[in-house]
Parts: sequence; C-alpha cells; structure tokens
Amino acid sequence: DYGHAAEQLAARPTTHHPLSGTMAADKDFTPGGDVLAELMTRLGAEIGSYIAQQEPHANDLPSVARSRDLDKADFTVQWSQFCASRKKNPVAYVQELAAGLQAHIESSGGTGLIIKVAGVGPYLNLFVDRARVFGLTIRAVAAMGDKFGHTNAAGGRTVIIEHTSSNPNAPLHIGNLRNVMIGAHLAKMQAACGWDVKQVFYVNDLGAQIGLTALAYSRIYDKIKPYMKIDHWIGAMYAVMNTCQELQNVGVDPGKLEDACKVGKEAVDALMAESLAAAAGDEKRTTGVNEYFDIYQDLRERFEPMMVVMIADVRQIDNIKVEGGKLNLAYERQEPWAIKIFRKMVVDCLTGVQQTLSTYGVQHDQFDFESELGWEGSNQKMLEIMKNSDYFVPQTQKNDKGVPQGAYLDMTGFIQDMGFKTGKGGYQKEYPPLYVLRPDGSTLYTYRDIVYSFKKASQADLILNIICSEQELAQQKVSLAMYMMNPEMRGRQYHLSYDLVKLTTGKMSGRRGRYLLADDLYDELKEVIKEKMAKKYKDKGEEMSPEQFEAVTHEVSTAAMKYALLSVGCLTQINFDIAKITDFEDASAPFILYNSTRVASVVRKFEGKVAAGVVPALPALDAIDLPKLDHKMEWAILMEFVLPFASMITDGASPTLPMPPALPGYGTHKVCDFLNSMVRALSAYYGPNGVRILPMDSQLEAGTWDGAAAMHARIHLCKAFKQVIDNGLRLLMIEPLERM
Repeated sequence: DYGHAAEQLAARPTTHHPLSGTMAADKDFTPGGDVLAELMTRLGAEIGSYIAQQEPHANDLPSVARSRDLDKADFTVQWSQFCASRKKNPVAYVQELAAGLQAHIESSGGTGLIIKVAGVGPYLNLFVDRARVFGLTIRAVAAMGDKFGHTNAAGGRTVIIEHTSSNPNAPLHIGNLRNVMIGAHLAKMQAACGWDVKQVFYVNDLGAQIGLTALAYSRIYDKIKPYMKIDHWIGAMYAVMNTCQELQNVGVDPGKLEDACKVGKEAVDALMAESLAAAAGDEKRTTGVNEYFDIYQDLRERFEPMMVVMIADVRQIDNIKVEGGKLNLAYERQEPWAIKIFRKMVVDCLTGVQQTLSTYGVQHDQFDFESELGWEGSNQKMLEIMKNSDYFVPQTQKNDKGVPQGAYLDMTGFIQDMGFKTGKGGYQKEYPPLYVLRPDGSTLYTYRDIVYSFKKASQADLILNIICSEQELAQQKVSLAMYMMNPEMRGRQYHLSYDLVKLTTGKMSGRRGRYLLADDLYDELKEVIKEKMAKKYKDKGEEMSPEQFEAVTHEVSTAAMKYALLSVGCLTQINFDIAKITDFEDASAPFILYNSTRVASVVRKFEGKVAAGVVPALPALDAIDLPKLDHKMEWAILMEFVLPFASMITDGASPTLPMPPALPGYGTHKVCDFLNSMVRALSAYYGPNGVRILPMDSQLEAGTWDGAAAMHARIHLCKAFKQVIDNGLRLLMIEPLERM
C-alpha cells in the first residue's frame, strides 16, 4: 500500500546529511530493520501519491522489486497482472504511467530518491540517486556494526533447535559434525532474525548400546588409566564389549579367542575352524563367526592394552547381553549404584564431545537426559493420555499370528479419519504403525521421543530437530503422534534432515571402533592449512609469530570444515575432499577469509599512508563526496550483497511454515553461497581490471594525484563491505581475520 507506506515514513524523524554540497532530507534506515525492504518501501511511497491519483480504488498495486539488470534499471515495478485483471494493455499503460510520473518527478524538484522512470514493456523502471543510496546504506552499516543484517522479523518467538544428540558412548564423527554445523549455524541465523533460540542436546543414555558400554566402563575404570581422549576411550570400550557379546552370540568364548591370539595365527585359525564346524548349517551364525573373528583381531591390534584388562573380566561374564540388560534396568529404576556408573560414563564421554564442539565454537544451552523422562514421571503421564486414544492398540502376548506384539498407534486409521492427504505431497498410503511399548509393557525409544517432544513444546513456540535423512519417517511419525494426542501440536515440530557424508577412504563402523573422527579430521586439516600458509608467507617474504600463526591456522582449519559441511543444501550428499576444502583459490572458507583480509589490507594500507603523511586522513561520512562512487561494480556489490543481506538471512532462517507433512525450506547453505559470490565480486572490484582505490607511490612522488575525494569515499565503502563479510562469517561461527 503506497499511501500507507508514505504515512509511516513521514512519521519518522528527519536527519539532514550534506551530499555533494546539497542538503537532502534522507531519513536514516531504521535500526534493526531490513534496509532493502525499507528502501523499496520508500521508493513505493515516493511514486505512491501520484499512482493513487491515477488508481484511487486499486488495492492490488504491484510492489517495487530490485532490477535483475542494473544496466537497465535500479528497481522496477511489474504491471502485467494488474493490467490483466483490468483487461488493459500493460505496455500502453506503463508508457502512459511513466510519462506522467516523470513529469511529476521533474515538477517536484527532484527531492526524492527516484530521479528518473522509464516504461519498458510491462515494467516501470526506476532510477535512483545512487549517491544518496550509498550514503544511507554506508551509514546504516556503520551504525549497526556487527548487528547489520539482523532484524526482528520473528518478533522474539521462541525456538528449540535440537542438534548433535550423538550417542554418549562414542566420539563425534564426520556425520555427527554435519548435524552439529547445521544446527549451530541455523541457531545463529534464527537469532539474527529475531528468534529467541535455545540449542538443546538430547542425551540418549538408555538402550542396549549404552548398557554394554557402561558394563565395560564399570569393569575397567579403576584398573587402567585412559591413554587416549576420553570419548575415544569410551568408544573403544563399546567396540570391544560389543564384539565380545557378538562372539558369545555365535557360540565363541572371547577368552579362548584371546588365548589363541596370544599363541599365534595357527591357533586362531584352528579355533575358527572349530567354531565354523559347530555353526555348520546355520548361515547367520557362520557369517557371525567370520565377521567377529576378524573384528576382534582388528580391535586387538589397536586397543591391546585395554583389551588385555577387559578380557580378564569378560572371562567371568557368562552372558554379556544379560548382564548389560540388568545394568540398564537398574539404571531405569534409579538404583543409586547404577546411576553412579552410567552418569560417570556418560558425562565423561560428553566431556570429550564438548572438547570437540569447543574446537568449532559450538555450545549448547541445555542437555536433556532421556532417562529423566521416566524418573520425573513424564513417561507414565503421557502413557495414561495415550491409552485413552481411539488409535492406541495395547500390547499382547499373542496377536492374530500367535506371537507377542507390542503396543502401537494406528497411524493409518488416524490419517484416514482426519482426511489428511495421502500419496504425492501427503502422507504415504498404508502408513506403518508407530510402536510405543514392547510386549512386556516397557517403553520404546520412539515412545520416549514423543514424550520428549511434548516437553520441548512446553518450552518453545517452535521445535526444530536436525536429523539424518534415514530418520525422516520416524520423525514424521512423532510429529503426527503429537497431533493425535493434542490437536494444538500440529505444525509445532518440524525436522530438518541432511544426507550422509561420503568418505573417500573406507567406511565408518562403531562396532569396529572405526570412525572418520572429527578430532582426527581437524588435525589433518590443520596440517594441510599450516603447510599451505607457511608456503605463502615464505613466498611473500612475510613473518608471523608462532603464536599468531597457530591462532590463524586454527581459525582457518575450523572455518574450512564449517564451510565444507554448510556450503551445499542439506539433502545434498557431501563428498569430503580435503584438497578442495583447503583450496585458497576456489570456493572454500580459506578463499573467503583470504579475500576478506584483502579488503582489510586496503584499509590498513590507507591508514599507513595517512600515518606517513602522504594522503589526507579519512573525513567523517557526512563530509564525503559520495557521487565519486561512480563505478558500476561498486553499485552492483551494494545492490546484490549489502542491501539484500538481511533479506538473505531471513529467507534462509525463517521460511514460511507449511502444514505437515510438508517441511519448511531452510537454507543453511545460503550464507556460504552469499559470501562466496560477494568476495568474488570484490576480488574483481579491486583487482587488476577493477577500481584503483589507493594512489600509486609514483603518482604521489610526481604530485599528479588528485583522487583524495574518491579514495575517501571508497575507503568508507570498503569498511562497509568488510563489515558485511564479517557478519556473514560470524553466522557461520567463523571469526573474521584481519591478516592471513
């Protein structure tokens, strides 16, 4: 509504700024606002009074948009739909409108930001006073600083982002790290557009894996001191104890296998032949013998000191699976001795995990333990509600097939009764049931996920779960079950799924204790970065202190990882290539950081020349000759990157929330795309074929240089460019650098 926009803008205080010797009544952009949206609102208001006279009853006037071709226009208004609804020729309509508007602009003395309009086909093209737009934008960037681009679009609504949530019996691997980066980056983006964000780690401290690990931990904790990082240590414990359990399952005594390993290969082969003979005719057992003999020996090569101690205890355990189950049950029942074992093991592992997260600057606001859902009574309360549902089918020891069956929710019946869409764009037909209880009445993790989701919903307006794409159906079931229990929950919880990270060297396996560990990957990245940066320093004859070199290479290494995991859409599989993500010449974090420091270098060189007394000091922005910013490259960078920065963040972090089962389109790759494109544009701007910002020494020596006014305008502009890049990097949890 052009008229309403004009009224709003008129109510704002006026700030006068001298631009090229004239006084222009340009109101500063609203702090914390979207500067592009506000600028287009102002342009709409400028032409609104005239258009309102021509179309007094129209309530569907088209809006102002950025031009796609800045050589043809700065902004444009598309009139096709407006004219079509009135059966008017859009070309003739726009030509007449443009002629009238141009006459109106000229008769009003040209005091507005729009200095010219032209009709091209159905488009009303707008041309603005670029110097004044530069001034408004540079002032806004300087005033808002590291908050430029931040808005209050979400109005302070609360959101819980659950991410990481790795099993607390192993270190973080590369797949976990993608989850971490997506969640932590989305949290930064959402906070930047006005969400009150809480990052949560759901600690899955129940289940067979955790029980097995706790069993191993309890047996060797006081017998051998950890000789590796604590989460790696605990992950190795699980791998060893799980292998011993699997050997028992296929009829092999782990103690006998250990004795055979000590004797040598012939003894191992003999025991394996004996075990295979005993398993003859049982394909599953035969496969297990082959597989776990191999895994045991592999683990022994890597963790022998630990295994020697652990196997001594394993020899005394007749049935590892049963003992692990007993420990798990004791923990669920809140028996103090079991809590002491589990919590010590889990917290030790999480301590190691947090060390890894801290390497990347990630910090959760809250850790929620799965076990506490039962202890605090939430599981029982939800079960009482669920049992009253028409779609709850109780557990039985003998279903229609004569076998035990757990309790479940009839999802197909619910979908049909509610009339939800099925097939393309809806829920799948013949929707699988959601099992919530085992035949013995104990709760399944899927049930506890529902309980936990309700707990999160009590703390936030919106819940976002970051999950691997393999868990997509399970997450959809949970959200559907929430709606089944409480209709107000529809659209309160969504998930953001990501594809796997493809490895170029082998596969990850928790059973073997083999992972592409986040810690190891960081070390490898840092070595590559150190080698490349040391060569660059040597080639340029520059020096840096060891402490500064360490700090810079750390930041570049973690930045390389973050960019690699965030630079593509979540559902795009990542082919992890260290050579590519550490490339200073291609799309990568080192490339962005390097070009960012080049902007800082321009400003630093200017300040050096001022200190040397060879160029005049930088005046305040109000005294700058802004029309000197006359190169099309700097206008393009302003229009394509500086002005739309806030809009890009909001589009990526706060999309429209659709009705389930549709999912919102979060763009966690958008900041990477934006920064990569911006630094490429900047590289061309101050490159050999771009704009010379600082004078050459020969010009200063000859006394022929008279470009101080243009230089000062461009230094202010470069500072604004650098601020936008820095703010974008911080959204990626990358600390900007002044030097590389």
